[in-house]
Amino acid sequence: MTARARAADVMNRGGENRHGPHRTLDAQVEEVRSEARRRFAGFVLDVANPGSHFRNHARRPLDNRVFEQAGELGLMRFSLPAEAGGDGRDKLAWGVVVEEIARLSRDPGFAVLLDITVEITELILSSGTPELIERYVPDLVAGRRFGVQGAYENRDPYDYTSTARLEGDTWVLNGAKRFLAGAAFADLFILFLRDEASNDMLAFVVEKDDPGVTPVPLDTMGLHTMGLGQVLLHDVRLPPWRLVWRADALSELNTYARIRRTMSACGVLGALDAVVENCVESLAARRRGGRPVLDYTNVERSVGEMHMLLQSARASVYRALDGTRSADRDPHFDELATVAKHRTAESALRVGQLVMGLQGGEAYMATFPWERFMRDVLGLVSGQGSQETLLIQLGQRSIVGLEGKRVRQEAAERVVTRLADSWWALHAAVAFDGPGEPAGPLREVLSAAGLEAVGPGPRAEAAALLGRAHTLWAAVCSGAAPDALPQGPTDLLGGRLAEPAAQAWALLACAVAERTGLLARLLRPCTAKEAAGTLPVGLAEGLLEVLADAALVRRDGGGRYVAAEGLERVLIGGPRASAFAARLRRAATGGARLRSGAGTPQDEPAPGCGGEAPALAEALVDSLLGHLEGLPAMLDLPGARVGCAAGDGGRSAVELSRQIPGLPVLALEPQQLPAPTACGQVRVRVGDPAGFEEDDRLALVWLPVAGLPGDGLRPAVAAGAAALMRGGWIVLPCPLLPKRPLGAAAVHLGLAVTGGTAPADGEVEGLLRAAGLGHVRTAWKDHALGIRLIAARRP
Repeated sequence: MTARARAADVMNRGGENRHGPHRTLDAQVEEVRSEARRRFAGFVLDVANPGSHFRNHARRPLDNRVFEQAGELGLMRFSLPAEAGGDGRDKLAWGVVVEEIARLSRDPGFAVLLDITVEITELILSSGTPELIERYVPDLVAGRRFGVQGAYENRDPYDYTSTARLEGDTWVLNGAKRFLAGAAFADLFILFLRDEASNDMLAFVVEKDDPGVTPVPLDTMGLHTMGLGQVLLHDVRLPPWRLVWRADALSELNTYARIRRTMSACGVLGALDAVVENCVESLAARRRGGRPVLDYTNVERSVGEMHMLLQSARASVYRALDGTRSADRDPHFDELATVAKHRTAESALRVGQLVMGLQGGEAYMATFPWERFMRDVLGLVSGQGSQETLLIQLGQRSIVGLEGKRVRQEAAERVVTRLADSWWALHAAVAFDGPGEPAGPLREVLSAAGLEAVGPGPRAEAAALLGRAHTLWAAVCSGAAPDALPQGPTDLLGGRLAEPAAQAWALLACAVAERTGLLARLLRPCTAKEAAGTLPVGLAEGLLEVLADAALVRRDGGGRYVAAEGLERVLIGGPRASAFAARLRRAATGGARLRSGAGTPQDEPAPGCGGEAPALAEALVDSLLGHLEGLPAMLDLPGARVGCAAGDGGRSAVELSRQIPGLPVLALEPQQLPAPTACGQVRVRVGDPAGFEEDDRLALVWLPVAGLPGDGLRPAVAAGAAALMRGGWIVLPCPLLPKRPLGAAAVHLGLAVTGGTAPADGEVEGLLRAAGLGHVRTAWKDHALGIRLIAARRP
């Protein structure tokens, strides 16, 4: 008898991989935390903690001997590289150690100062300067010296008032650095200054005993034991080897700030954990009204909120720490670290408020730890960027990231569009095979591509190449793909035809790869064999090489291929993928039609119809609906209907019906439909829309214009306008011509091949106004799709 499965067994099953059971991040953290307690807890409790209350009360900074003892214990070595005498542990492990020390310490600044001097050591190691490393690193690792960093001046880094100038072979430093942790007792400083000559940012190691260096203590609200202070520089003269980086110290500063934010959050997290635990422990013995205080619901609720804040901060910090182990991490700005620092500081502030409420009068007394926690947290909030600065940086980063993603997506699609331009140019060069002048769109393409004077030899070779291309396309469409990719452009296609031929061949490879699913399988890195699927591996390898040469596919060092980043949105499925596939098919079949001079068995619909209909119908509802005044209300009226006049066999009408469910969508081209039928909400309407009665008119008319012949646009617009009810809208998907001459000419040629046309500038708008419509405008456009939506309203 099979044992009954339990819900926990089904829902909480743990995954295993070839390395054995998966180790969670929590398990890794707990292992390091246990090690930290075993190795360092006694030192914190026995050496660092005694006298902390009175040091704080007297505003006396930590004794340097504490850091020397920490060095003897190996604290400073923990995360330093092995070649520098360290243990070589990663930043996740070091962050957990910093958190645990902050949790055990009664001085919240101690863990922060430990990390600062460790990171100063790392900065000096990164300089690669033997004199700096030999002079300072051994003492820093041993705790015999303490170092801090000074960068910010509440100004832009390139607008520093602190400067350095080179006089002969000596650097002369002047200025001031404010709000440096540990400045009151530090032995050395890494200071960032502006080079007067180049305006570049430079960094120097400055010792406290250098002539002209004056540390000045700061009187602050909290963090009294951290030795906060300023460093004044007056004609401080330094030898060249004190220069840490010879150029672009800003990049190094950003790297330092990236780490410091995470570690600052670790210190706050440890202090936060301690105050929550101590608060609950202090309340355990209290009673009110004969009941333990912890039994009251409002107290339970406050403790629950404190725990939630602690865990949310912890999750944010641990994710940032885990991110430090990623090779793909941005070396200059860490979004996770910025979020962690902000989240942890906000959580600490809220926990402080809750503790103040629970502790009552004790919370305001300096003899208890609660008041000090609030003061010290406020000081930690401002370090490594104020909360507002963090939000501004995150906002800037988010905006730049989203804009960059959009640009990369559009750029990838435009690469394919440019390949299509060459595809049409090569077809035009082959189609024009006699004396005289080419006519109409053919002439426009040849002129834009500079191919008017192609000789008969190259033209014949181009014709052979296109013959192989269309044979391959036909074979793939029939399910009989060849074992290998046919021969591409040869050396005979030199001169002006070389580049168009290579790009046209890449367009074919892209169309075949999309049609067969090979391109979509490249959403993740895979070998040619893995990407091939049911295709012959030889054909897949040939296609991948062509696509890689066209920058649509990237190769990695392991012999794997992956699609260009910007292609993801057209490969994951959905309306955008349908439109992308439609554009590739239209180019392939249109080229075949131009080459043969006759229609192909399955002509592709014009731009704005067929496979592009899902993307446009989605744009109508998601992006455009709210901008067409009164249309949502019109669509809600009893009996409201939509008319679709697209010549794509009802595809556009179906997509409109999917996006506007429950509303009848009438297909108004009965000649392109098999019979007057009803299919879901899409209904075929036989008759002239201009003859509709007023109560039978439409709230919305959808009229793609690219598929209309040159003389069909005016009557179609007039009929569509007449079919509208008062307040109704007509939306016309129109080609959006590229600014590139060849791109615009290729669009014209592609439309001419299928009997359509691209209206002249302002032509559609003029016809709409002539039909008595108002609010005429381009309401939406997409350059990657090459389509705009022109809208107009019946008064």
